[in-house]
Amino acid sequence: MTMPHPEMEWPLLDEATARARSDELAELAAGYGITNLRFASPGRLLGHVAPDRDLMDVAAFELAAVELLRAEVRLYSDGVLAKPHVSPDLLSARPL
Repeated sequence: MTMPHPEMEWPLLDEATARARSDELAELAAGYGITNLRFASPGRLLGHVAPDRDLMDVAAFELAAVELLRAEVRLYSDGVLAKPHVSPDLLSARPL
């Protein structure tokens, strides 16, 4: 009898890792039409998503970033900054 393979759970991406690997992250993001990456908080990045890209590109970037870094990564489009009640960590995100 086979057992289901448990999903891996990775730690949240920390700022030190994001900064140490910022060149790799920027290159990866560019392939998905994402620029101007910023660190918001553990596991959360903010970036500019090109107008010709969509949520599928964001999701694909997140999966690729997790694979690259072995850490949980969520990307938020900088378009969210114009919305009311934005999380303070996104408002104060620092460029990588």
